Amino acid sequence: MRFDGKVQSADRERISQALDDIEKHGDRFHKRLSRFIRSSDLALYVDLAENVRGSGSVSLNGQWGARLAVGAGDLRMFDAARHVRLNIARETIDTGGQRGIEGTLVHEGKHALDFSKMLSSFSAANGRSLFNPTAYQREYSAHLTSAFYLRLRGGEYADEGIDLGLLEVRNGELSVSVEGIRQRLRRNYGLTPETPGQTLNHSAYPKIRTPEEMWFGIV
Repeated sequence: MRFDGKVQSADRERISQALDDIEKHGDRFHKRLSRFIRSSDLALYVDLAENVRGSGSVSLNGQWGARLAVGAGDLRMFDAARHVRLNIARETIDTGGQRGIEGTLVHEGKHALDFSKMLSSFSAANGRSLFNPTAYQREYSAHLTSAFYLRLRGGEYADEGIDLGLLEVRNGELSVSVEGIRQRLRRNYGLTPETPGQTLNHSAYPKIRTPEEMWFGIV
């Protein structure tokens, strides 16, 4: 990962510690996610929640650079990460503590992985294997990833998962609440299988296109 120059050293240490904890306590996919964030050139920013638009978010780190890289073809997913930016809200670090940082990295890290995979997929220009999930698919997957992590962490992490509707206690067993996640997506995002939102390539403006849809690599 590449920290923006404005990210303070104390914040860098806490974010690095959160990645260590994710790799220590998470399942196989969470460990992969932590290694992806740490080992790639994914850009990492810290800013106010009003600018990040929530506790965290993911976007392209340079609109035209990403398009030119896709247009050049054969962009590997790991290399595509350099064109992706993961934002963490200042408030997440200051008030959410390590639990908040871990949760944001798990959730937004899944989005960053999806963004990198989409760029690589479009660069390969194989229309039959384009990775281009809808907003509903992306959020459902990211919420599931978060839910499994909170369940594994237990304690106050699990309590937060229950409060968010991601986890539930049924017959004395703590489990992921699929219905709770669906309700959260419907209530907070207006997303359902019937109203899935835009595909990932539309998250950038102008939208990401395959090289065949470009002219000399320019949209």
